[in-house]
Formats: sequence, C-alpha cells, structure tokens
Amino acid sequence: MVDMPRVMTFEDVEALAIGGTILGGGGGGWPEIGRRDGFLALQIGKVELWGPDEADPEWKVITSAALGAPTEPGDTKPMHFIKAAQLLRDAGVEFHGVIAAENGGQNSFGGWVIAAALGLPVVDTPGDGRAHPTAMMGSMGLHRLDYKSVKTGVTEGSEVIAWGSLQSTSNVIRAQARDTKALIAMARDPVPVSYTKAHGAPGAISMAIELGKTWMKADKPDAKVKAATKFLRGKQICKGEIIELTIEAKGGFDVGIMTIREGDDEWELSYVNEYMTLEKEGKRLATFPDLMTTFKKDGSPVTSAALEEGQTVYLVNVPKEKIPVGDGNKYPEIYAPIEAVLGKPMVKHLSGYLKP
Repeated sequence: MVDMPRVMTFEDVEALAIGGTILGGGGGGWPEIGRRDGFLALQIGKVELWGPDEADPEWKVITSAALGAPTEPGDTKPMHFIKAAQLLRDAGVEFHGVIAAENGGQNSFGGWVIAAALGLPVVDTPGDGRAHPTAMMGSMGLHRLDYKSVKTGVTEGSEVIAWGSLQSTSNVIRAQARDTKALIAMARDPVPVSYTKAHGAPGAISMAIELGKTWMKADKPDAKVKAATKFLRGKQICKGEIIELTIEAKGGFDVGIMTIREGDDEWELSYVNEYMTLEKEGKRLATFPDLMTTFKKDGSPVTSAALEEGQTVYLVNVPKEKIPVGDGNKYPEIYAPIEAVLGKPMVKHLSGYLKP
C-alpha cells in the first residue's frame, strides 16, 4: 500500500498559522500574512503535503521563503512568490516540488501558493523546524559542499537572480531586502528530497499543525500557553510586563533587546528577528537555536516585531534538543553575522552542539 499525501484544509491553515508562530520563536513572518497565503493557495488549487517517506527521494525541491525585516514588509504580494519560482524555471533550473525554509507564522506556508499555482507537491522536509534570521541557517549545511547556489528574489518593482556561493547569493537577496525595505519573496537552491530528509527538519510542518490544533483546543489563556508548552516539552519562564523594548531595522534584520519583569525578577531577551538569547542577572539561560517564544496576555503567540512596552506576555523556552533543528544551524561559522549585529556571543554557549 502506497501512502498518500495529506490534502491541506482550511482548519490546517489556521492551525499552522498558530503553530508556526509559536515555532517561529519571535520571527518567521506575520501570521496574518500566513493565513492570507494559506487561504489563497486553497482557493487557487489543491495543496498536498507529502510526508518525508511519501515523496520520491530523487525529486528536486526548491525552498520558498520571505526574507527581510518583518517591520519593513514593503509591497510584496503572493504573486511575487510564484514569479520567483518562474524565474528559476526561466533560468533553466529544474525542480519537482517545494519546501518551506522554516516554521513561522508566515514561512510555514512557504511554497503553498507556488504549489497551488504550478501544480507541485509541498514536501514536509523544511530546512528548519523553527525560524531563523539568515538564509544560510536554512540551507541545511550546503555551504560546506561544493554547491552552486541560485536564488531569486522578487518584490514590487524589483526582480533579482543570483548565482554563486551560498553566502554571496544570500548577501545579494539580503541587500535587495535592505534597499527596497521589503520582505523579499525568495525561491532558492534545488536539492533532492533525500538531502532534505538527512539535513533538514522532516515532519516539522505536520508538527506545527498538530501544535496549533493542541493550542486551539484549550479554552483560556493560561491553558493555551500550558498546552503548547507541554506539547513542546518546554518550560514557562515567566508571565510579566515588557518594561523596556528596543527595535531597529538594521541590514535587513529587526534587531533589539526586550526586558520582561515579573515581581522582583527581570529577564532580558535579545533578538535578530528571532529571539537569540535569554539572560537573567547577566547569566545566560538560553541561546538560539533554543526556542524562546512569546504569547500575548490572551494566550495567542506573538512575534518580536508585534510587541510593545507595557504589554503583558508569557515567555516560554524549549531546549533545542526537543525540536527539529536543521543542519544549517549547527555550524559555528553561520553565527558570525548574527554575533556581529547582536553584539553578544553565541558560539561559545553552543559548545558540544555545533559541528566542527
């Protein structure tokens, strides 16, 4: 008996927007846009989610994602993602399906509109099971290989195709995001499904859908946060007030520091789109790719770009070992640009986790 792909439903869209936002860890795009894209894809056509063991291991899949600072969304539309995939085809790049770069309120839906418009499968082997700030982090370790990268980036009034190394092509699309002040619709880097199974985060989209459904079943804010935390085998750190928050769009990232107070205790979260570090009284408690994630007072998950001083938030942390993390986050050199823009060490806190 051959396993059949899962046909996505409107209920799946709502669940994925929620679960994706939780797994976004402060980033991963706006869930409102994720819902829009998910519902639109189901109106355009059928979206089939192929499991890691259902898809042909030889299929070549491209990664679809929005790249840039969430506070600078620009005028990027769903059609731009389709155009990004078409630009790859026009350049002679062969592919048979699509994968998401990561989980996130928007990026969990990576490839849905493309798949619906072009009749392609979505394969549940995303580059990462949580959200991350750079394309390199979602590239599953390809930078360690002799891999010729190709990326297309599209937004209103701007189309780019770049060939070269993983880093150089990432730099081109990041510069496009910075110069246009927009989230770029990106399609990139075809690889076989077999590679994504070995080096990505197989099953992470289904996991996000189930997480979202678990959250939806709970009826009160505390219960919703508790249900999500239990599902992820994490720990609620606090429920407190944001007493200080800085945010700056810098180099195509949202960069900042947030301080949360509960009673006499204070915690500091730093972020580069996603939450990067958690500290209390100068002591490091968590470091990306640990999943630090926030919920509003009503229990709904929220990204760093949507928070303001004075809000009450729940803060939850899930150790990196308890979530699917793609290999792109497991190399020390990947963290250099993040450490530079953040001004905090990360690699030294990941000893024993990173690959040599």
